[in-house]
Amino acid sequence: MADFYTYRNEFSRRRRKRRLVLVLLVLLALICAVAGWFWQRHDDSAQAEPAQTPAVATPAATQSAATQKVAATPQPTPATGKTPERIVQAVDTAAWNTATPVAQTIDTEYLNTDHRMIGVPMLGTVTNEYFNTVTFVGDSIASGLGIYQTGFPNAKYATYTSAGVNSFVNNMSMTNAVTKATETPMETIVASQPDYVYILVGTNNLVTQGNEESFLAYYERFIDMLREQLNPGVILYIQAIPGVQETVVQSKPGLDNARIATVNDLLANLALRKGCYFVNIREVLTNPADGSQVDDYQVTDGVHFNAAGYRAWAEYLASHTVWNRRSVYTGQNPYYIYGA
Repeated sequence: MADFYTYRNEFSRRRRKRRLVLVLLVLLALICAVAGWFWQRHDDSAQAEPAQTPAVATPAATQSAATQKVAATPQPTPATGKTPERIVQAVDTAAWNTATPVAQTIDTEYLNTDHRMIGVPMLGTVTNEYFNTVTFVGDSIASGLGIYQTGFPNAKYATYTSAGVNSFVNNMSMTNAVTKATETPMETIVASQPDYVYILVGTNNLVTQGNEESFLAYYERFIDMLREQLNPGVILYIQAIPGVQETVVQSKPGLDNARIATVNDLLANLALRKGCYFVNIREVLTNPADGSQVDDYQVTDGVHFNAAGYRAWAEYLASHTVWNRRSVYTGQNPYYIYGA
């Protein structure tokens, strides 16, 4: 069965193939230009008249030339009317210099991939020091990792009650659910100088039955903003939106567990496109049969989690990271498993 590595390797292979095709197209255009220039030079040389060998001037001819008042004007070589023929097939390069969209020739997206196939697999367990340079970003659900005793006392939090992904894109002033400080999220995230950013946002966007396209567009823009403002080496993890209790849909029709699963498929594919990693925390927080919240982790609203749920969540994150030579692991270092 295909897994995380299969999908990421396939996606990288297709990206390399696309780059190769672009390079070949550029080379073909250069060959056409050089061939055209060479052919033009050759045709001009063929049309030029050969130079005449000057005859020895006789005295009479010299005298006749001396008496002429006006010299004859040289006439241009008559044009043949022939157009140089291309020896290489012509390439239309107009699209390279305009904003006109061109037809896509290589499929570079996974549109229907199940998020469970893309999630980062278990790969050793990092020590709690790993999370000292982690910044958690998101809504009040993510805030519980900083409110409860999860073993991440030094992690940073840019998590806000009632926040949606548009709140981050618009950089709205909000109250941090962990530190209680009033702040703008992008400045807080940048100031934390993270090595890793874990994003969990979307539940508030899905409360009503809106369209997923707008949500995904905002999410993609948010990823771009983080890429622009953080150091190039920062690793971004997109966390799955967890399920809710079955009764929640009655008061919040958008929070249907089947719909949440579909949105997670879209987020997993977005992670592939944007070079992020997808962490399927639903594996530990929800029932595999219907995606609903595990009863042992529920609180009264059926959306957030209790202390036991957040501890299980934290343990899952510690055992589902991408191998990094800077990380310290408890027990066996998974270097040999990753195959780096």
